Parts: sequence; C-alpha cells; structure tokens
Amino acid sequence: MQTKYISPLLLALALSACGGKEEKKVSIEKYKVDKIDQIVGVARIEPAAKISPIGAEIAGKVIEIHVEEGQFVKKGTLLVSLDQSLDQAQVQQSIAKVQTRQQRIKSLEAKVAAIELKVNLADIERQRDRNLAESKAGTQKAAFDSESIYSNLKAELAIAKADLAEANAALAEVESERNYTQKLLDKKNIYAPTDGMILNWDIKIGQAVAIGSKLADFAPEGDLMAITEVDELFAMKVKKGQRVLINVQGTYEMLSTGTVIYCAPFLSKKSIFNDRADNLEDRRVREVRVRINRPEAVLIGSRVECVINL
Repeated sequence: MQTKYISPLLLALALSACGGKEEKKVSIEKYKVDKIDQIVGVARIEPAAKISPIGAEIAGKVIEIHVEEGQFVKKGTLLVSLDQSLDQAQVQQSIAKVQTRQQRIKSLEAKVAAIELKVNLADIERQRDRNLAESKAGTQKAAFDSESIYSNLKAELAIAKADLAEANAALAEVESERNYTQKLLDKKNIYAPTDGMILNWDIKIGQAVAIGSKLADFAPEGDLMAITEVDELFAMKVKKGQRVLINVQGTYEMLSTGTVIYCAPFLSKKSIFNDRADNLEDRRVREVRVRINRPEAVLIGSRVECVINL
C-alpha cells in the first residue's frame, strides 16, 4: 500500500485559502446587515390607551347585562346590574330610621320650647317674689318656693336640650348609615369609565361575582396602534416617524399604513410574539409602537405584520 506525503508548504497554503474565504463571507454578511432597508415584525393591534378590565367593586349576582360585545358606549353608560334586592331593603330600613329620628327631634324641640317658656315665666315669678320679700310685702317662703321652681325648670331644660343633642347625633348616625347603604346599592350598577367599546364579557346572567373579579375587557376610544418587537441586531435602526406598512400576517396584502410613534429606550426579553416553547435563544428585543392610519381596517387583538421602512 503506497503512502501519500503532503508537503507542509501545500498544507499551509490550503489553510490560508480557506481562511480567506471565511473572512470574505463574514464581510459580505456584514455589508448586507448595514444596507438593510426594511424590518418585518409580527405585531398585535391594541388601543392607544390600552385595553383595561372592567371589575366589580362589590360582590353580587348578575341580573342584567345592558351592553352587547362590540358595542360603543359613552362615559357613564350602565353596563351591568347586580342583584339589589337586599340593598334596597336596607336602604328602606335606613330611611324609616331617619324618619323616626326626625320625629323624635321635632318632639324634643317642642319640649325644649315649652320648658323655655316655663323658665321665662318662672324667672318673672322669682324676681317678683324676691322683690316682695325684700319690701316686706311678701314672705321669704314664697320667694324660696319661686326660686326652687325656677331652678328645677332650668335643670329640666338642660336635660331636654341634652336629649335633643343626643337625638340629633343619632339622626346623623342613621343618615350616615343610609348614605353608606345607598353607596353600596349604587355600586351594584357598573358604568362605563369613559367612552369606548366592550370587547368581551367574562360573565353571564345569574352568575355570582366576587369583589374585584373581572367582568369584561374595555377598549377606550382613541387611536389604534400595532405593538411589535425588533431584534436587538436592528434595534438602533428604528426611529420615531418612520413609515410602516401594516399587512395581513404572512402575506403582502396591505391593510393600512402607519407611523412609528414610540421606540422603547431599553431592550427586553421576547414576549408573546415568541410562541415556540422550545425556543431557548437568548436574544433581546426593542418594543416599537406604530400608530395605524386606517383603524377601521384592523381588529383589536388581531395579529398583523409590520414592515418598517428604514
């Protein structure tokens, strides 16, 4: 068997030639990155004011849903009504207590007025009997009795005024209780926080909801934007004001045009746009928001493709 011999000089030339090709390949790829003029990214359509949940501030059972999904509503529009039967009974009970306290206050006010009248008359009698006793035209006993009657009436007046003050305090307490119960009743009606649209309901009629539970997704009125992510390799190439094409995902069918209005000042990890559970690539992205010029051409929550012109 014949053995072939390779000269060290030839081996060195061969390795040098391979290294030259590798360097040429890297420089070509780098040149391509520098000359890129478009970036394509998957985006999600959201309201500019962000989708917000509608929650329940109080527990209760849903008895009526007044607005359908996809319906535009004005601020203050009644959205949902919870069962109010128990709260209404408590409000009526509080109203009855208030009326009772008011009647007691009127009675005590009349009593105080009557005692004040008696005190004034007793004071006149007291002064007259004292003058008569001092002038020897009357007895000291009559003057003492008049003074005692006057003092007793003054004490009775003080007690009546204290009862009146207590009744007024009790009325204020009951009115506070009524106001609290009325506020609980009002919270059983859920209203639109601002102009916007109900995207979807998470509840059904007859369902019991807890405090703080989510009832619906609400999209405030305003512009729509596409939120996309740009790989860190091209992050510095994206600028505010750049024009964007909004296409159907995976196609060249254009839905609308747009403009870059926000570029995150930092890099973050990939978010929901990375649907692959086995993608362990440690790459970071820059969030970019694009204002859509034709919001009627897209649906909130849909996925589209953003072609950013650099």
